[in-house]
Amino acid sequence: MFVSYLILTLLHVQTAVLARPGGESIGCDDYLGSDKVVDKCGVCGGDNTGCQVVSGVFKHALTSLGYHRVVEIPQGATKINITEMHKSNNYLALRSRSGRSIINGNWAIDRPGKYEGGGTMFTYKRPNEISSTAGESFLAEGPTNEILDVYMIHQQPNPGVHYEYVIMGNNAISPQVPPHRRPVNTAQIHGHILQSQCIRGCFSIRLNFL
Repeated sequence: MFVSYLILTLLHVQTAVLARPGGESIGCDDYLGSDKVVDKCGVCGGDNTGCQVVSGVFKHALTSLGYHRVVEIPQGATKINITEMHKSNNYLALRSRSGRSIINGNWAIDRPGKYEGGGTMFTYKRPNEISSTAGESFLAEGPTNEILDVYMIHQQPNPGVHYEYVIMGNNAISPQVPPHRRPVNTAQIHGHILQSQCIRGCFSIRLNFL
């Protein structure tokens, strides 16, 4: 009986708070009536000065088939967003600086989903290839515990890849974007060499199962 009374009392109090006149909200500091919000640095009530947002668009015109490095994601990066500007026959790939392929490595295309790498969880999205014009993307909250490299598996003209991440503190380094005049040596990336002419054929076979 006492338990039922206690539950009803708590429900009454909760309802009274939610229905409080004035529509007062609860801020990120959990105080009723507070207007504090989390800034882009993840700080409650912050003024966006505790971090630096690094962003850009990889627009290099690529001529050779294969893996080309897009951008380096530094250790400690958060709010990571790597997104193709629009749909293409290219694929994004992710590899840790320690040598482990995380997504789309070794000339194999992974299914969309969640993949652990660099101390965080990446969500790999590939919109519907028929009805959507959106490109692929990698998203992660971070922070990363090592340097990661983003690659493009190039098959057709590069539509552009937007990259963005947040580095805490005011001493963030500029993104390391390579000149991309030559394709990356696949022996260095994946530990073996595969004939580049297999890219189109192999992918067309693999895609039938995605």
